[in-house]
Amino acid sequence: MMHCYKYICLFLFSLSCVRISAQQLRGMHENPVIQEHLKSNTARKKAAADITLSLPFIDDFSGYGVFPDADKWADRDVFINNSFSLDPITVGVATLDGIDENGNVYSVTNNPEPADNLTSHAFDLSPYATTTDTVRLSFYYQSGGRGETPEITDSLILECYTPLTGWKTLWFAITEEESPFQQIILPVPDLYYHDGFRFRFRNVVSISANDLDGGEGAVSNADCWNIDYVLLNTDPPEKHRWVNDAALVDLPREVLDFYETVPWKHLNNAVNITLNTIRFDIRNLQPEGSSPLLLTRSFYLKNVSTGVAVHHEKEVMQIEPDTLSLQTIDFDIPLTVPAGDISSEGLYELVSYIETPADQYKPNDSSRVFLHFRNQYAYDDGTPEYGFGIEGPSTDGALLALRFRFYKADTLKAVSMLFNKARNLVNANESFRICVWKDFNGQPGELLYLSPEEFYPNLDESRPAAFEDYLIEGGKGIYISDTSVFIGWKQQTENFLNLGYDVNRNTLGRTFVNISGNWFNPGGSLKPGTIMMRAAVGTLGTVTSTAPLKEAPYEVKAYPNPVSAMLTIEAGPLTLQEIMIVDISGRVVMQRPGTNRIIDVSSLAPGVYQLVMTTDNNLRITRKILKSR
Repeated sequence: MMHCYKYICLFLFSLSCVRISAQQLRGMHENPVIQEHLKSNTARKKAAADITLSLPFIDDFSGYGVFPDADKWADRDVFINNSFSLDPITVGVATLDGIDENGNVYSVTNNPEPADNLTSHAFDLSPYATTTDTVRLSFYYQSGGRGETPEITDSLILECYTPLTGWKTLWFAITEEESPFQQIILPVPDLYYHDGFRFRFRNVVSISANDLDGGEGAVSNADCWNIDYVLLNTDPPEKHRWVNDAALVDLPREVLDFYETVPWKHLNNAVNITLNTIRFDIRNLQPEGSSPLLLTRSFYLKNVSTGVAVHHEKEVMQIEPDTLSLQTIDFDIPLTVPAGDISSEGLYELVSYIETPADQYKPNDSSRVFLHFRNQYAYDDGTPEYGFGIEGPSTDGALLALRFRFYKADTLKAVSMLFNKARNLVNANESFRICVWKDFNGQPGELLYLSPEEFYPNLDESRPAAFEDYLIEGGKGIYISDTSVFIGWKQQTENFLNLGYDVNRNTLGRTFVNISGNWFNPGGSLKPGTIMMRAAVGTLGTVTSTAPLKEAPYEVKAYPNPVSAMLTIEAGPLTLQEIMIVDISGRVVMQRPGTNRIIDVSSLAPGVYQLVMTTDNNLRITRKILKSR
């Protein structure tokens, strides 16, 4: 008996391990933000070859482009962003990773290879060769952050150059662990005090298909390093460690509470989540012992289509030196659809800012986001940092569900998803079916819809990955009057589908996976974030009426109901192509030709099922049946 108990425990433990390891994250094969930028900005500003910079030099990457400032840097390999860092020094960082300036993964090799470069324009340091001044270079760096952590074979390298010396290594870092931002302060050696001095950061990455499930198709972005607040001047070390600057650290995120955006026509019904707060993360880089800094903070909200901006009243705040102050301001300007507006979407610009003393560096005193309200409920910010998938043995038929709260009854038209492109588009041939479930105490409950057709990630090598609408009932949709609903998929594969995953908002508490018949929450096994799956309502840009859609103008009967053995279906003049019986977890337990109007269900366990019938003109008809003992 004891041996039996041990085997049962071992079996249960192995099931638990399968559950935890089945869902996983992978890096990106491409950077769709860069690719979209290149697509819409064909006339790119390129760095001039003959720029000579002078001291003091500063860049904290707080601009709004995806590439480095061409007036300061000679190349465009690195990605300027607010997504891949954790607790940056100021808003915006430069990320060196495994993706090139065109937004594609570098070539696959079996050995660590050079990847990104961040190269300064030239400086003339020859005047400092005859003075007592020491030129110092300082910067902050972070390994991993929200991106993929480097391996021990990878590195971040700082090199210096003059026409007389060529490129020589001044500093490097090797680690296989995530790290906070750390500052490095280095004196520039005398041998570089010549005209034509440059410095550059570069990284070495490992992008190999060896020992990787999925082979080259699973190859993705790797080995991320973040750089922030670069200084080159003659200040002493203590003035590199502490500078006269107070700066915003992040974007004004999460102003809609748990949503990133809601449908434009639902916005006035969702007013309780728009009257929230705005985070003001402000870093005072002045030295400990300095006087507390008094500054003014505020924000404004601008309707881009009308040009009308409403300003929050300015507030004075005090920040202690050498601190990161995490504060909020009441978001007391209602986000609403203006009276008389009949458009299908709206766009607001939200700008947070601080007013600092005149002698401080100004580019990092403001940050902005654009709030685009279309026809979707969305948690994600539109930028994937990873790919999500459920893969491995016995995951064919796995279910994925994400909970959405509706603020206005409407027709759920589609599940909108962004699938990342894997190398060689290997995930383009992996199929899934769309599912919709009722909310049952915060978990997926009764199945409302299972698509008869199989869908595939809509991928194209010629364009960046983007959101695609996977239609429900061919676009007819399902009327949703309940407050909450779950949407998701039933996958028809054991391979990785590579759904976009955004790490800047955490909705794992609303995400559920079902692999072996039970729903569970994957929160403990994944990096916090949200799958990039959205609930699209109404038609494209238009909200439907408040009356539910009728399935058909005729009666379809299934009896007896409850049923214990033989179920009879009467469909009148309809020609049925297929009949399916689906359990509450979304699993098809019976599938019969449409000509089979009498079905023996005696083998089914007692419970509630969905009877799903497809007609010859692709009409979907559903009925709920109760299987009795």
